[in-house]
Amino acid sequence: MKQKKRVYISGPMTDPETGGVSAEDLLLFWKAEDLLRNHGYDDVVIPVRVWACKFPWLYRMVGYRLTLLYDIWLLMRCTHIYKLPRWQQSRGANIESCVAYHFKICPVPQSDIKKLDKRLAKLQEKWNGKTTKD
Repeated sequence: MKQKKRVYISGPMTDPETGGVSAEDLLLFWKAEDLLRNHGYDDVVIPVRVWACKFPWLYRMVGYRLTLLYDIWLLMRCTHIYKLPRWQQSRGANIESCVAYHFKICPVPQSDIKKLDKRLAKLQEKWNGKTTKD
């Protein structure tokens, strides 16, 4: 029986200026989810879906450490990790990357990353008012 491919999306979730989740980052998570599903991943886990969308009050109540522990628990149930652009600027995404490495959670294959990153970069440039040439 083929193992289900379950991917965790890691990336910046907190806007340093507002302390909340920026609309741009939210859209990147949603777009990456669509692209990963279209690339054959059976289940896509997005931690921001829980904290920013379903229970923002809970995040404020329990704080960063407990929410990060929950995110790591979600990650540990996955077979792959996909890191959004700018993931290095996120303290939580760096921790998630370290956990994934040490527990041998596979990064999304390089061939898929190139296709996904190219599409996400185009989306980011569009938001920033830049255009891309194809």
